[in-house]
Amino acid sequence: MKTGILGGTFNPIHNGHLYMAFEAKKTLNLDRIIFVPNYIPPHKEAMDRNPEDVLNMIKLAIENYDDFHLSTYELMKKGLSYTYETLEYFTKTYPNDEIYFIIGEDSYVNFSSWRNPEIIMKLSKLVVIQRELVGADKMRDSVRFFEEHHYEPIILDTLILEVSSSDIRERIKNKREIGYLVPSKVRDYIDEHGLYR
Repeated sequence: MKTGILGGTFNPIHNGHLYMAFEAKKTLNLDRIIFVPNYIPPHKEAMDRNPEDVLNMIKLAIENYDDFHLSTYELMKKGLSYTYETLEYFTKTYPNDEIYFIIGEDSYVNFSSWRNPEIIMKLSKLVVIQRELVGADKMRDSVRFFEEHHYEPIILDTLILEVSSSDIRERIKNKREIGYLVPSKVRDYIDEHGLYR
C-alpha cells in the first residue's frame, strides 16, 4: 500500500491543504493520505491554537473522503514535532507500506536544516508540491543538498492554491470573508466557536 503523510499546524485546515492531498494522491496513485497535525512544530508558532479545535476542523474537512485519515500521533506525543520521529512511528505502524511525505516548496528549501534529514530520506519518498515562489538561489541550495546525498525527491509541477492559514486568521480578525478558502463546514465551525477573533 502507498501511504501519503501530510503534516502541518492546520490552524485552520484550508482548501490548499486538501488540494495538496488530492494532487499527490492522484498523481502518485496513493492509497491513502494521513493528515498529521503538529503539537509544536520547530519552524512555526502554533501555541495560539486549541488542539481539539484543530482536530475537529480536520475531521469536518475530510469526513466525506474514505481515503483521507487523521492521526493524533504528534498531538498525543506532545513536545516538539520532529518529522523523522513521526516517520519512524508510521514505518513501524505500517511496515509493508511505501511512505510518501508531502511538503510544500517553502519547506523543501529549508529541508537541510530539519532534524535528521537523512533519516527522513531513508524512511520516505519526499514529495514536493512546487509553488515557484522562492528564489532560484534557495532552490539551488536544496538541489545541491539532495545531490550530495544521492537522493531524488519527487517534484510535482502542478497548479497550487495560494492559501495560508495565517492569512485566513487575519481575515477573520478583520471580519473579511473566508468561505472560498476553507470547506464550508470548517467555516461554520470557526463561526460557531468564535475562533481567531
